[in-house]
Amino acid sequence: MKHQKITMLLAIAIFLTFTTYAQKSEVKQLIKERVEAGIQNKSVAAAGIILFSQNELPKFYKNRNFSPAWENDNNVIDLLVSLKSSYYEGLTPNDYHLERIKSLQLKGKEAINSEEAADLDMLLTDALLMYASHLILGKVEQSKIRPGWDMPTNRVPLNVDSLLTKSLKKGRIKEDLESLKPQNFMYYHLKTGLEQYREIAKNGGWPEIQGGMVLKKGSSEDRVLTLRKYLSITGDLSSYDATNNNFDEELENAVKQFQFRHNMKQDGVVGKETIEHMNVPVEQRIDMIRINLERARWVMHHLESDFLVVNIAGFNIRRVTNDEIVFYSRVIVGKHHHESPIFKAKMIYFEINPTWTLPYSIATKETLPRLQKDPSYLKNKNMEIMTRSGEILDPSTIDFSKYSRHNFPFTIRQKAGPHNALGQVKFIFPNQYSVYVHDTPARSLFDREDRAFSHGCIRLDQKWELLLNLTDEPDVWNMDQINSILKTGKTTRVNLKTPIDIVVLYWTAGADKADKLYFNKDVYDRDPEVLQALDTAVRFKVVD
Repeated sequence: MKHQKITMLLAIAIFLTFTTYAQKSEVKQLIKERVEAGIQNKSVAAAGIILFSQNELPKFYKNRNFSPAWENDNNVIDLLVSLKSSYYEGLTPNDYHLERIKSLQLKGKEAINSEEAADLDMLLTDALLMYASHLILGKVEQSKIRPGWDMPTNRVPLNVDSLLTKSLKKGRIKEDLESLKPQNFMYYHLKTGLEQYREIAKNGGWPEIQGGMVLKKGSSEDRVLTLRKYLSITGDLSSYDATNNNFDEELENAVKQFQFRHNMKQDGVVGKETIEHMNVPVEQRIDMIRINLERARWVMHHLESDFLVVNIAGFNIRRVTNDEIVFYSRVIVGKHHHESPIFKAKMIYFEINPTWTLPYSIATKETLPRLQKDPSYLKNKNMEIMTRSGEILDPSTIDFSKYSRHNFPFTIRQKAGPHNALGQVKFIFPNQYSVYVHDTPARSLFDREDRAFSHGCIRLDQKWELLLNLTDEPDVWNMDQINSILKTGKTTRVNLKTPIDIVVLYWTAGADKADKLYFNKDVYDRDPEVLQALDTAVRFKVVD
């Protein structure tokens, strides 16, 4: 329905295609002059501005001998409908020259001249190429905003100019732009959630839950009515009864559902923390959805059908196979100032009874000061010190006061055992950050809601469940086999028969196939930078 309305408005705005307003040969010559003048210094311009596309647009026009491209009314309408619909992707339609295009269209058949017709043609082409780029790569370049985002760039289709020519010829502008969006269930359902939450905002949002005594099953007061209304708006409660101020089992289950969706302990009790989550304005939730739609455009185009994904902000790891979650576990991630990086790698093996070689930064910043105070520290921690070539040394023979983090020539390794910092197993996916997934002896930390405690690696709760899920050979790999290896105390490496992609990501909003939205705390405070860049209008340099 919304697209029909947009199409109707655009059809009224476009009286005749602009190439009928001026001699085609004049427009062609003007396009040729502009493209050729701007190629050398990447300053191809139209309508007084330097255009977005300085590579594909010139190739496109050169390959069609500079003829105007937008002579078909339907193609123009389809493009403008698509650009307007960028709003539903969480993007800003006016980024795509819409005001300039509209002002040229409104001049009408009699007033537009050849210069303006060339402007209009080139603006339409540039708008399409810019929108296509934003769908494939995202509008925001996260790696330029903040370090620690190291995902491979999405593949851009080859021969963009030829693809655009075919799309215009076959009248498939809308369909081909649609195909450039991430074809992933989460992206689709996040978009649905964006529309739902915008509708909630349009209707006034949700009520504020006042503080006070905790609300729980058995409570009976006016705030329960507000709570019922709130949860009916968010969809956690199936209906709203304005006369029922009793906190019953149905309401308790709705609260648990809300807590689950916000990555909280599901106790069904509405205390201070739950109220804080509930009182986040709907507008802020809308922004979170838009931010994560942008993140989806960065990473969700070329995921394998079977992969592991760590959500740093959600403190969890999942295995996704054919869009179904087949494994889930809580994890602990990097603490502030030791943030877990965002990257993609290939998990290729695991080790049972792992040793731990301390990173140089930990060895010099944390362990060396302790050694300088207590040379027996290594023995107490079941550690050994070695030369860089691997020769084990007697720590009592070393004067640690001579060393600092600038000249420490040794390697420190913790032996395998129950108190090893990596626990009983680690999963390796080679990467430049030396980050891996591993067990931990500090099991109590998994019960915390906020689990940012590590130096950057991913500590795993369900360690053996992941191992058995990855091996998937019950006759070969089972707890009897695992326990027999543990008893030896020997470090045992096992290569995965089928290595699997692992992506370490950062999601503060997500959605499932039932259109339920999920929100996580912005533990690394990454969202504001993305939102600011997403909301900043695309600026075009004015031609001197």
